[in-house]
Amino acid sequence: MARGSSRSWPLETSGETRTRASVAMLNKVPEITVYFWIVKVLCTTIGETASDYLSDNVGLGLTKTTFITSAALIITLVFQSSMR
Repeated sequence: MARGSSRSWPLETSGETRTRASVAMLNKVPEITVYFWIVKVLCTTIGETASDYLSDNVGLGLTKTTFITSAALIITLVFQSSMR
């Protein structure tokens, strides 16, 4: 990078600066608690139940259900990443 250009972090970092950066990155990772597992199990159960319903009861079959749920995932991820 050219001299005088702006950077969000210094070229030569001290141990303290690196430690603060590491802590900031770890703050973005969810803490694994009992609540995390409750939410994970509930979301997985609801997702599988919805997929089974679309596949079996609505009669879409495995292929159409896969495309629909994949499209829903992609739309959700695009929406979530655009919010940043």
